[in-house]
Amino acid sequence: MGIKAIDHWVIVAGDLQRTLDFYQRLGFTIAWEKRPGRPDMATIRINPAQKINVHGPEAPARPGYLGARQPTPGGADFCLEWEGTVEEVVALLKRQGIVAEAGPGPRTCARGVSTSVYFRDPDDNLVEFTVYDRRI
Repeated sequence: MGIKAIDHWVIVAGDLQRTLDFYQRLGFTIAWEKRPGRPDMATIRINPAQKINVHGPEAPARPGYLGARQPTPGGADFCLEWEGTVEEVVALLKRQGIVAEAGPGPRTCARGVSTSVYFRDPDDNLVEFTVYDRRI
């Protein structure tokens, strides 16, 4: 197989600034990507090699839009590996006033069994933070 990794994916925000503020409160770096000949793109940086692009609700109406045919706020469901402990995930969500939708509990993720906590962002996207056992 020629695929190496996920580079980025895109979510659509009903209120762009509210969504960016939410992810920034969770510790993500927010950046504005310069794109010659196209509007700047809001990005949520996961690490230097991975990001989530964020389209505002008006993006599909722009000339030259290249994206999902029916982009919808709240249509995403994704999992991110957390570097710390599950207890740190729970504490972060609590500090930010974010209610967990499920977990912590065991889940089967890309590398096998891990412990996950699920929550929703302001657009109702389902976000999963998962922690793998470091002893493995």
